[in-house]
Formats: sequence, structure tokens, C-alpha cells
Amino acid sequence: MDSSTQKSTIPKRMPSSLFERNLKTTNLLVRIGLQTSGDMISDIFKGKTADFNKSLLSKKNIFSTVETLKQLRGAAMKFGQLVSIDSQIIFTPEISKIVGQLRSSGYSMPPNQIKKILDKNWGKGWLKNFESFQVHPFAAASIGQVHRAKLKNGPELAIKIQFPNIRETIKNDMRTLRFLLNRSSLLPKGFNADYYFEICEEMLLAESEYTVEAENIKKYSNFLKDYEYLKVPTVVSEYSTDQILSMSYEEGSEFSFENSLSKSDRNRLVEVLIQLLLDEIFVFQFVQTDPNLANFLLKSEGFEIVLLDFGSCTNVTSETKNLYADLLDVGLTLDRKKIKNFLFQKGFLPDEMDMATNNLINQLIDTAIDELARNDNFDFASSKIFELIELEQLKEFQKIIPQTLLSADFVFIQRKILGFLLFFKSIEAKVPILKILKKYSLTIQNK
Repeated sequence: MDSSTQKSTIPKRMPSSLFERNLKTTNLLVRIGLQTSGDMISDIFKGKTADFNKSLLSKKNIFSTVETLKQLRGAAMKFGQLVSIDSQIIFTPEISKIVGQLRSSGYSMPPNQIKKILDKNWGKGWLKNFESFQVHPFAAASIGQVHRAKLKNGPELAIKIQFPNIRETIKNDMRTLRFLLNRSSLLPKGFNADYYFEICEEMLLAESEYTVEAENIKKYSNFLKDYEYLKVPTVVSEYSTDQILSMSYEEGSEFSFENSLSKSDRNRLVEVLIQLLLDEIFVFQFVQTDPNLANFLLKSEGFEIVLLDFGSCTNVTSETKNLYADLLDVGLTLDRKKIKNFLFQKGFLPDEMDMATNNLINQLIDTAIDELARNDNFDFASSKIFELIELEQLKEFQKIIPQTLLSADFVFIQRKILGFLLFFKSIEAKVPILKILKKYSLTIQNK
């Protein structure tokens, strides 16, 4: 096996049994309990008022929590990825710090554990079929890791290997994570965490079926057959199982401002992604829901975008498709009263709001209308909308968390939209978004 790697990770055996995982979480809870009690007692002796929540979320406790959840991965990693994009709106800064670190960090399986999984899935003589196999992963996933390999007289592959016994541990891990967050008493009032934990658990179980992800890739490939700038990897079925997904290795760089793209290419990239998202909702009715920018590669030659990671996908129901069509129609009126009434009717805003919250909503809508109508090109980098949703507004946003339970497909589509918007801002895109949406709205109406 080749030991070279593109990204350095720390090899560490993944706990594979319920007993091992329970032992780690029990140790975590004991450490947190002792540290919290010690901090509170110390405050009392110093003449300070003991603050349970402050002690619970000390730097030492946050570090212990992150380190343990990084080793457990699975449910903890997925929940961190799920909320990390908009965690500053949903959670306190302390909780945001934890889930933010979970988004990109974690340990990798050591070579002996990898070999054991590959032997089980491919048989013990599998290595003779490969010219090279890099034992260190070049990419990480919430429930697995990805390795680069080359078949003898064959193509280069990206091989996603799932952590051992992950399906058996998902429910237990979710219970542990739910306990940790609920005990903190720091989830915002009105936030139905149980519902979103259930969504997270369902997603993890679906993602643990690599055969389903393989079918998702093939399905998406068929959708994109007439698209000029988009492609997906090719599944190599011979080396794919429930626990291993083998695909063509795709060269390219991750999206970032440092890609040295010209302004016109950055804007074209954004227009392609907006068109794709609209088609996912209204044409495919099938959305790749993870907005992690590591799931998109830009080919160095030409202008081609490679879409990666189809474990997290959702079918779009007719109800959700119609909701977005109505939302698009009312948004294009650029009429605050109509937009606000629509949000009330659909349960996105509470029936009663205090003056500060009501003013914030009005300011958000008015700012969006003004910026969309003022110029042909919407300037994401200088938009005041992003300033209005900074952390200072946390308390106001917590008051308008919908009390009605939003459908899972809607939740994940909104998460993708927010992820895209933040990316468009980071690369300072300027695109005629109002023109694009109006044109697309006419296309929908004519179908």
C-alpha cells in the first residue's frame, strides 16, 4: 500500500462496538461532571455566584466534548455538519464552537483497521488487483473516509470506506448527543431539537447504505447528461458494497476565493449553481442537500464542476415544490406586505412578535427588496442582509424559529440555500439574480 496522502490526518482506531462507544461517552460525562462541579466550587470559594451553564461550557469541557465526538464520528459528526452552517443563528456561541469544530475535524482509521474492512468486503487477495493504494485518506466523511487507489491496467479510484458497525451504533450515538445538548439547557426556547435529531438519525441511516449512494450518483448522472458544465464521478460497481463505495477519481480544486478565477468566471460559476439548485427543486425533484464546499470540485482545464458525495440526498415532495413555487412568486412581487403575509400564512413567522423582532423582519425584507431592485447585478459581498443576521441578532432570531415542524426536505433545501449564499458572498459574486429568478419563474408557469 502507498502511504502518501493529500491531507494529513491522525490515525486512531474507531470504536466499533456499543460497549466501546458507551465507555467513551460515559467517561466524557464523568469528566464534564467533575470539571463543572470543580469550577462551581471554585467560584463559591472565590465569593462568586456559581453559574452551572458557564461552568458546563468551560474551555476544558468544550475541548473534551470535541475530542470525544471526533473519535465517535457518525452521529456526532453529522449533527455538527447539519447545524454548523447556520449554528450561530440557532445556538449560543459556545455550542456553535463545538459543532463548528466537528464540521471538519476528526480522526482516521489506522491501516490495520482499514485492511480488516477491505478483507471482509473484497476477500483477502484484493491487493493483487491494485497498482497502488494510499492508506491515509485524502478526504473525510461523517461515517467514513476516502482513499485514492489505482487498479492494475485500470483507472484511478476514489474509495470511500465506512467505519465499522456504524449502523448498529447510530441510534445509541444520537441518544448520547441528545442528552448532552438537552442537559446544557442552552438550546433556544421553541427549538424542537427532538424533531431535528430524528431527521439527523434518518439521514445517517440512509447514508450508511453505500449501495443507495451509488444509485443516487447514477440517478444524478442521468439528470446531468445534457448539462455542459456539470458532471459526477462514475461508480465502479465491481468494487462497491454496502460498506465500500468505489468511484472514478476526479481531479480538481475545492471552491474558494483563492482559486484565482477571474471575476467573470466566479460569476458564471454562481449562475451555474443557482440554475442547478432551481432545477433540483423544480425539475429533478431530487436535491443533493449537503452544501459543504468540499463536495464541489472545479476542473483545472476548461470550466467544469464535479459534484461529489451523494449520501445526503432528498426527494422533493410535490408539496415542497409547490411551496417554493409560491415563495418564488410572492418574492418576485418585491412587496413587503405580500411577502410578510405569505410567511405568516405558511407558519414561517409567529402570529405575535414583539416590536424589536417585528422591526428586524421588516428590515430584512426591505433590505432584500431594495438591493434586488436597485441594481441589475446583486452584489453578495456588500449586501447588508448578511450584517442583519450576524450573531448580535441571535435573541431575535430565536424568537422567530417556526413553531410548526418543517418537512425534512424543506429543512435541508434551506440549509443548502444558506450554504450557497454564504459561499457566493465569500467569492464576492455579482449576478443578476432577480433576472435569473424572473426568467425561471416564467419557465415554471409555462410548463
